[in-house]
Amino acid sequence: MGADIYVTTEHKIGAVTYFVVSVQSEKAEETLDKKVEKLIEKDVREIGATI
Repeated sequence: MGADIYVTTEHKIGAVTYFVVSVQSEKAEETLDKKVEKLIEKDVREIGATI
């Protein structure tokens, strides 16, 4: 069993910068792009709920 390799990516949308840390998984069922999209949607919903 090898050591996990973590990858950090930066995504800027407007004035918000998202840093995503990921590691490859044999059991993964979604892509990094889909995961980031879900996280952004969640963030937007939470911000909308507080305004």
